[in-house]
Amino acid sequence: MSKPLNVLVLCYEYPPIGGGGGVGAKQYAEAWAAAGHHVTVLTSWDKGLLRRENIGGVDVIRVFVFGKKDRATATNLSMLCYLFFGFFYLLRHLFVLRRTEVINTHFSIPTGPLGVVASKLLSAPNILTIIGGDIYDPTKRSSPHRRAVLRLANACIINSANIIVAISSDTKKRATQHYKIRKPIHVINYGFEPMKIAKSNRGDLGLIENAYYLISVGRLVERKGFEFLIRSLGNLPDDVRLLIIGDGPLESKLIDVAHQEEVGERVSFLGYQPREKILRYLTLADCYVLSSLHEGLGIVVQEAMFAGLPIVSTDNGGQVDLVKDGRNGVLTKPADVDRLTTAIEKLYSDRRLAAGMAANNRQDIEQLYMSVNCEEYIAFFRDALGGRIPQTSGT
Repeated sequence: MSKPLNVLVLCYEYPPIGGGGGVGAKQYAEAWAAAGHHVTVLTSWDKGLLRRENIGGVDVIRVFVFGKKDRATATNLSMLCYLFFGFFYLLRHLFVLRRTEVINTHFSIPTGPLGVVASKLLSAPNILTIIGGDIYDPTKRSSPHRRAVLRLANACIINSANIIVAISSDTKKRATQHYKIRKPIHVINYGFEPMKIAKSNRGDLGLIENAYYLISVGRLVERKGFEFLIRSLGNLPDDVRLLIIGDGPLESKLIDVAHQEEVGERVSFLGYQPREKILRYLTLADCYVLSSLHEGLGIVVQEAMFAGLPIVSTDNGGQVDLVKDGRNGVLTKPADVDRLTTAIEKLYSDRRLAAGMAANNRQDIEQLYMSVNCEEYIAFFRDALGGRIPQTSGT
């Protein structure tokens, strides 16, 4: 057996804070710990959370931040606080952290500068994971690809890493397109960690037995395109209902949209839910819908695949690594209510087609299990420790 590694994971967000990027960091950290490696995570704190605790075999350290409006949404002030207090923590605990052998930094912005400094202070190689919004977010004016200063900073951060990993082929494409990257970018889709789903029926969760349920999970922000999904519901049969899991700043606006479209009684806003509860809802639904304007990858798509749901998804982003049109889902264009409605109607009206896609998803997700993907990272860690830069650049 190879020698266990001491890994420091840097990630601004870590559950219950944030979205898919934090979930991915957590899943990898716990998989590495389960494989016998010592893993420490340095992340941000929020009210009600402990400053330090062991979760899933991972030593989680949370540094003070302020300026957050809610756990689902980052602000510029909170991100700057994380960097400032993260730097302070590194300096204060430098002696203890000297045992760190390799660093895995999630997000070039905002976490990237901390990874650069930590790599220098600890003399440890830095494997940078770029995720999506840190590279490209078409819904934000402040997206790094739109600002010259941020483009330059991002390019410097990314090029300073010993090894660069993108979570999808789309993230790799956007990084190559908008930044002057001098090193190969390797694609490793986020690994999926299967878990046992408690048996339940619709009555247990307050669902109508004979309704057709669409379900979607994500932060209630513009990029997720929930408004288009809600508007499409008004064009669908009356027995079609929608479950939206997640919280965020657009909740009140989306509730208003549902009432404007006269579908308020058919949309259930379920707020933040733990992963176990999300999977229970998924197994009781009929179709998963990803209406995002853009996605880095879409961990929730993997969860839908695991639950055995056919998928309707937009085609702009890393989700196309997961959803293959005609095999396990239907791809459509973002921000287009009519096309989204047509895609949903296709699966609603053809239950045999939907069942075949569901079966394919149960089969395809096994190729994305964490047991495979986490070993790819460990191989990169050992390559970096040996001073080797892998030459293959992924898909």
